[in-house]
Amino acid sequence: MIANEGESQELGYTEAVEKTIAGIVPIEPSPSGAFAKHVMRSDMLKNLGGENDTNHTLTRRLLLLLEGEWLVNPAEFKLLRREIIKIYVKATRRDHQLALFLLNDIIRYWRTMTVDYMYKTTEDQKPWAIRNIKLTFSRKLLYASGVFSVGMTANRSEEAKVDILENLFDLPVIDRMIDICGASRAKRVLESYDLFLENLEKSKVREELKVIKPGDHENIIFRKLKNEGHHFTRSLMNLFEETFHSTHPIRRAMMF
Repeated sequence: MIANEGESQELGYTEAVEKTIAGIVPIEPSPSGAFAKHVMRSDMLKNLGGENDTNHTLTRRLLLLLEGEWLVNPAEFKLLRREIIKIYVKATRRDHQLALFLLNDIIRYWRTMTVDYMYKTTEDQKPWAIRNIKLTFSRKLLYASGVFSVGMTANRSEEAKVDILENLFDLPVIDRMIDICGASRAKRVLESYDLFLENLEKSKVREELKVIKPGDHENIIFRKLKNEGHHFTRSLMNLFEETFHSTHPIRRAMMF
């Protein structure tokens, strides 16, 4: 939860918000995770990329941009998101350039998720299969939606870059991809993603994925979803190439 300085001082404010959240999301955040504590608004606007920019602060900031939503005070939420976007875009010196600061942080967040997966499933002994499938589909689509969004900032003024990103980040991830690429072009990607959602909605599938033994990559449910995940990744790559011409600056930025 993000609060203004004054709100954090109000008696019972955080308790009331926690109660409201618990009524919507029954599973509590991990005590050691990025969402186990209250964060001041001012803290979201400083130290971007600095030595104190931890995995937790990076996670909070990028998820606020890429899939954040408000419970109360939508105007304040949108203002905070726009301010963060402005910080990223201000580092872009020329109109023809991409919002490279933001792109690099989106890439950093994706790599942080993949490394975090390895830690949690090896050293921390967390269920590996369901995390693997989520990383393959939902986390990857979130990452792709951020990369594609930055691709739309090329050859735009600073103000236009901010407006484009704000409008795209205001959309749910699937709608964002459709807005950028078009429904027909994104069809194959979304078909694979629908299969993932359809399966993860089934409690039986989720429970089986949670108890698959380490190294059992031939489990029928896991193998079905993982194979579809390979199709999903290839379709995302094709969509990227179809959306952004070989001379588009996002191509170079993703490689070098």
